Amino acid sequence: MNGGKFMPEETNNSKSRMQSVFGLLLLIVLFMIISTATTYFIAKNLIAEDGEKKEEKKETITYQLGDFLTNLADKGYIKLSIVCILSDKETEKQIQAKEYEIKDRVYSILRSKTYDSVKDSKGMEILKKELKEKINAVVGKGKVEDVFFTNIIVN
Repeated sequence: MNGGKFMPEETNNSKSRMQSVFGLLLLIVLFMIISTATTYFIAKNLIAEDGEKKEEKKETITYQLGDFLTNLADKGYIKLSIVCILSDKETEKQIQAKEYEIKDRVYSILRSKTYDSVKDSKGMEILKKELKEKINAVVGKGKVEDVFFTNIIVN
């Protein structure tokens, strides 16, 4: 007997089990809080790094090659305004230095086209691809990533 009070063994065992279960639940909750916080901070840092990289790539370098008006090979004429999307500032410098050669090649390509080859959007896409390849061949280092027509008249 314990101080005149009688405590059955089962009551002591159930109290000690309750304390064990409570302690285990407390450890599980603490583990969940710590793992959630760790995951949050890691994810936040990864997203921030990706966001910074995307912002760097968002800087678009454009170069207005100008307006071109010339006769087509068979009939009519074509008038275009061309803007190039460049990979970097060095490409812009190279295009400026070789602009006369690039414009000559553009005119040669345009004069070789027929009315039927440039009258629709499919023909324009082919023309864009051809112009991009020829300009990149002249530029050498650097790269023209895309060519856009800001004004088109085919007559």
